[in-house]
Amino acid sequence: MTPYEDKTLKDSLQEERRKLKDMSLKDKLWYIWEYYKIPIISVVVAIILISSVGSAIYSNRFETALSCVILNSRPSGETDSVNDYFDQGFRQYIGLEEDTKIDVDYSMSLTFDESSMTEFTYAELAKITAMISSKELDIMIGKQDTIDHYGTMDGFADLKELLPGDVYEKVKDHLYFVTSQETGEKVACGIFIGETDFLKKTGLIMDEPILAVMSNSNRTDTCVDLIRYVFGL
Repeated sequence: MTPYEDKTLKDSLQEERRKLKDMSLKDKLWYIWEYYKIPIISVVVAIILISSVGSAIYSNRFETALSCVILNSRPSGETDSVNDYFDQGFRQYIGLEEDTKIDVDYSMSLTFDESSMTEFTYAELAKITAMISSKELDIMIGKQDTIDHYGTMDGFADLKELLPGDVYEKVKDHLYFVTSQETGEKVACGIFIGETDFLKKTGLIMDEPILAVMSNSNRTDTCVDLIRYVFGL
């Protein structure tokens, strides 16, 4: 850069400072946005992209031991203990290493009543569908209508076949059956967990929670471990 160009740059910066100095706060904000919105937007977009990439890289460092969604629940108070229940209690229960993650999403609320559906509902249904299709989801905890919806489409494992004998004997009276559309047979799709201390320990409120294992889960051993943990076996 030549001295002339350097001087011009300095003069330009000084002129901008003088302009801003004599303006009110409102005028300053308008001026900055009007003349610098493109670079501002570019910086914001760059920050978002860098953060997203960084988050993805960080998450990919860890192997997933279990992925679970808890649908149509809400915290019972200001403090919810879902993370303590899963990422501390369950992690310790199975002796899981710190570099292995447990994903639990309890933010979604689904409805299958078309008259009540919104764009947000459709987006959450699409998210669940994508998780199931990509075999990312292992456990679903929801109300009866949710388990019925996915169970009739053979979305869940038959717990009579999946569970070891000792676990089955302990939970058989809590099994929830759904009739398969394809075979017409009743399948033990889920387990009622409302009588366990699950809700108390997670700090969640929901009606008659049912735990189900996805039929295409690749981590069924950990799913069984979670059932043992929920029932204190």
